[in-house]
Amino acid sequence: MTRKCKVCRTEYAPTKPMQTVCGHECALSLAISKRAKAEKAAKVKEHREDKAKRESQKTRSQWLAEAKKAIQKFRRLDELSMGSGCMSCGRSQKEVQGTDGWKPGGAWDGGHYMSKGARPELALEPLNIWLQCKSCNSGSHYHARKGYTVNASFRTNLIERLGIHQVEWLEGKHEAKHYDIDELKAIKAKYTALTKELRSKE
Repeated sequence: MTRKCKVCRTEYAPTKPMQTVCGHECALSLAISKRAKAEKAAKVKEHREDKAKRESQKTRSQWLAEAKKAIQKFRRLDELSMGSGCMSCGRSQKEVQGTDGWKPGGAWDGGHYMSKGARPELALEPLNIWLQCKSCNSGSHYHARKGYTVNASFRTNLIERLGIHQVEWLEGKHEAKHYDIDELKAIKAKYTALTKELRSKE
């Protein structure tokens, strides 16, 4: 009775009950392949364990920063996918790309209407995060409409987008947020998944 060699796929007559290869060369090749797979699996396991260890050592502040980054990234990409321009100066994507495209990190940011420093309770509120060109998000007045500051332009354009009631809600009083680590992990995972889904449609 013949078998197919596990390596070269040629027919051979086995001389041992558990023999899977035709000869010495294929046996050596199979051993090398098994060793490489085992080493790769060990590295993957080690990487996962290291990642789990690093994540277990992260502070609440680190998880908060990562949750903010995940929401800002999603809001930025979502607005770009809809063809929106800068919420402050109103310039189109083409216009902004022409002036800010060279900047590190690209031409766009996910900018907060109510700043993270002044209103930390709104740092993770999606309605508080909008597409801004790098210039406006850094506070430059260069592209603001005549007689307006960047923030004033942001407010005017946001009212056009959301309506005065929601803008006034953002500007109103809000309770302080005390997210625990599990909540921050869930927020990060949610917006990371939404970003991945958005990119899959590109």
